[in-house]
Amino acid sequence: MQHVDGKVAVITGGASGIGLGFAHAFGTAGMKLMLGDIEEKALASASAELTAAGHDVGTFVVDVTSAEAVDAFADATYSTFGGAHLVCNNAGVVERHDSWGSLDDWKWVIDVDLWGVVHGVHSFVPRMLDAGEDGHVVNTASTAGLLGFPGISSYVAAKHAVVGMSQSMFHEFAHTPLGVSVLCPGVVDTNINSSHRNRPGVDPAAVTGETFETYEEVLSTADVAGIVLDAVKADQFWILPHEHYGEQALKNATDRVAKGNPVMPRVKR
Repeated sequence: MQHVDGKVAVITGGASGIGLGFAHAFGTAGMKLMLGDIEEKALASASAELTAAGHDVGTFVVDVTSAEAVDAFADATYSTFGGAHLVCNNAGVVERHDSWGSLDDWKWVIDVDLWGVVHGVHSFVPRMLDAGEDGHVVNTASTAGLLGFPGISSYVAAKHAVVGMSQSMFHEFAHTPLGVSVLCPGVVDTNINSSHRNRPGVDPAAVTGETFETYEEVLSTADVAGIVLDAVKADQFWILPHEHYGEQALKNATDRVAKGNPVMPRVKR
């Protein structure tokens, strides 16, 4: 998808973090923006910020765990802009627990991080194929989709599933005008560690989370968004902004063939 000027970018989780970084980068590249997010106030703030920067923005409050809500988001996108060309299934959450931890934690994370991507693909891709135009899907996974980080087992499972699904999509898109990328970042300066502020029954005002500013490997959302935009234009499937995780994933694969043990992921702190 080399030419993006005038095209429509759809972003879930678009009100903050990597999603808002996408919006700034894509808008600067001349794209129209349709942002979906579950946080109504943050969405309004993001819209005002992007509009002030001169971008054409539409918004929709959406819970990506609901197929019906994502269908309504797609309807709103096509009503507002008449199409969708770059769809970023980006909304994500994390909870810290062991593999035998709370099933409620498991369900919430899987519903957002995996089903949110499935719903986005289900609602937008058939319409994109029917339109017959060049288009692209970006599925946000994580280095946790390549390696087995301890203590966030549901997140690791969901992100591994997104990586696998994206690989299937790559082959399914082979004879279509659509491309697909899977984004597997390491530490990015976002508020994902306080993502449980959006969990049903939680008071957002009482939520705090670890920040990433002091991590050696931390990238800004603008850095990641620029890398993603370049990858979309180049029709690049794998997007690994932190190269050392690719090296760790390669060692993991080598050890698997050699019947060794899984690699312990290494974060540059």
